[in-house]
Amino acid sequence: MISFDESLDIINSTNTSLKAEKISVVNAMDRVLCDDVISGVDYPACDNSAMDGYAVNSDLTKKINSSQLRLTIHKKVVYAGDTSVNYKYKKSGGENYAVRIMTGGYMPETFDAVIPIEDAVVESNNLIVSSPVKPGKNVRNRGEVIEKGEVILKKNTRLTPENISLLISCSITKIKVYEKIPVSVISTGNEIIGLDKKPAYGKIYNSNGILAENFLIQNGCTVVNNAVCRDNLEEIAEVLSQAVKTSKIIITSAGASFGDKDFTEKALEAVGFKIKFRQVAIKPAKPFSFGLINKKIPVFMLPGNPVAFYTCLAVYVKPFINGHIKINSRMRAIKSVSSFEYIKKNKRREFIPANTFYKDGTAYSEIFEKSGPATINVFGVMNSIISVPEDADGVHKGELLDAYLI
Repeated sequence: MISFDESLDIINSTNTSLKAEKISVVNAMDRVLCDDVISGVDYPACDNSAMDGYAVNSDLTKKINSSQLRLTIHKKVVYAGDTSVNYKYKKSGGENYAVRIMTGGYMPETFDAVIPIEDAVVESNNLIVSSPVKPGKNVRNRGEVIEKGEVILKKNTRLTPENISLLISCSITKIKVYEKIPVSVISTGNEIIGLDKKPAYGKIYNSNGILAENFLIQNGCTVVNNAVCRDNLEEIAEVLSQAVKTSKIIITSAGASFGDKDFTEKALEAVGFKIKFRQVAIKPAKPFSFGLINKKIPVFMLPGNPVAFYTCLAVYVKPFINGHIKINSRMRAIKSVSSFEYIKKNKRREFIPANTFYKDGTAYSEIFEKSGPATINVFGVMNSIISVPEDADGVHKGELLDAYLI
């Protein structure tokens, strides 16, 4: 049996190759960029008005002292999206114009400032300007936010609604992302039934399989097979042989120990599995084991108890996936203050479901009265996992903890 840190090192040293694919930004939520994204346009694309008002040429206003400047208001109005209007100020001869313009309207050529409508003085279709106007006043200049050729999103960014909006604003409609990692989940046990079956005495629904599927989808994977197998060597081996053809990660639930009906490892060996480690000094999930099929497909052999199963997903599978697409884990580690006393009776690393909350600017964590590898009630209230080191004798009230926020 190896330590938690040793098991992490072995898992994290395993490489899995990922492909890139080009997709529409419309379908890019939670996907991860595999290249930097460069803007192909300036933003804004043209000089435009930041306010409703009157566009003027600031040069005309420079010599205003005690007198006033009267500018004829052009009969046309520039609205946002209007590209048909392009008035030019003539420096010699002709009328001096002001142009009524709405927010977002493109500035007519040679006009470089906007007087807000609430500050404007209008008499008989003339704009009265009483003081000099600074060039660029109330104008958004072309490229002032983003210049063409600028990197707007870095490689390995997980896409959110906010940065998808940024991409669209920069006229980017397709992007290159990492593939969704294909994963097979195989739950074993004569007592396990699929959701298409009616519940019966001695049977339970495949909650671990559904938990794993939703967890994996949330973390950049696609579940190509979510199977339930009886405790039968041939049946498990058959499902595994199909999983090898379609998956880059395989996760099993239960059957990882040494009971009479624990056939998972034997079935794995039939499809080329080699064990890397068997059992880890952690609580819960001591039976957790790990290995490779054909030296390239990682297999996470998870225990069947729900809390132990989830713990392995959170502290092993998630960091492994994130490590391959070079992103920070969504399960963030923070320091929190213990609001409880806990006696530890072993030398294993312990992971305890918890509720972490803030009070007066400080993070605190509390655990639940009933907690163990099979206490699924915690799934309704937990928002974090407390990590208790191997050499600790427990947790004391007021002590600083490592809390992993889910």
